[in-house]
Amino acid sequence: MKNNVYVRSHRSIKNISLVRIGLLVPLIIYGFYKNGIYLFVNKYATVLGMFKPLLFIIIGGLIGAIINLFYEFVIKKNRSKLIDLLFSSFHIEYGMLLGCVTSLNTNILLFSVTTFALLFISKFIRKRVNVMAIVFIIIYVLQMYLFKEYSFANNYETSRAFSLDFMDYMVGRGTGGIASTHIILLIVSMLGISVSNNNKSYITISSIVTAILLFGAYSIVSKNTLGALLLTNNILFVYTYIATDYITSSYTATGGVIFGILVGVLTFGFYFINPILSPFIAVAVVSLFNRLIDKIANRLNKSYV
Repeated sequence: MKNNVYVRSHRSIKNISLVRIGLLVPLIIYGFYKNGIYLFVNKYATVLGMFKPLLFIIIGGLIGAIINLFYEFVIKKNRSKLIDLLFSSFHIEYGMLLGCVTSLNTNILLFSVTTFALLFISKFIRKRVNVMAIVFIIIYVLQMYLFKEYSFANNYETSRAFSLDFMDYMVGRGTGGIASTHIILLIVSMLGISVSNNNKSYITISSIVTAILLFGAYSIVSKNTLGALLLTNNILFVYTYIATDYITSSYTATGGVIFGILVGVLTFGFYFINPILSPFIAVAVVSLFNRLIDKIANRLNKSYV
């Protein structure tokens, strides 16, 4: 960061993506255990069903890779090294992140077709909006329309009632996507991408602080637990990995703070309409104005100089 502005790194998309994907691995392993291995051991899933959580993440990554290869090799006639073509954009990461936040109960064909179609279209659209948020919203809408249900709970979780305390949420027993529920692992991942300078930490921190203040105040009034409100429905995972998308989020430090605050505020507002979609709608809306936010931030900075 220089003069309050994030400058483009000399590191390649490949290096940035591999670091961020690597830090996802513990979350993916836990998601595989919670939504696959545990269900199989307790006879809630077949052998094939045990591997279903990994399929979403693998398919998402493969879709991103195929799109990058096709776009670079066929459309742009790029004849660079295969690894450079694969990581010519962040689409591999996008696909894997979508697999992490989606519900285990999502139809795999629906997930695959929708993810491929929208990520492919995004390669040709100049007006940038957070494509991960849009893809998730469309998948949710189609899943609800075609199958009349969208639930994060796996077969074991729907078979009984739970009374979760704060530590239950911290160790991943709350509701959320396939690999997004373990808050302690997410915090470790968050620290890792921040220390390695692979994240716009101002966005993550400001959005989380804003959400804690708003949901905290509401929890006192409504007598709901803060864990049930804030530590579920992918909210913190979205703030860490999706809101901080390199392409569609603010570049300046001040702009990042404003961006994060707006995401937190809109998440809280949309929560009362649809808790599952709220963080994704918030990110999608704010991402449309990322350049305007940076312009306002620069004017604010100049006014204080």
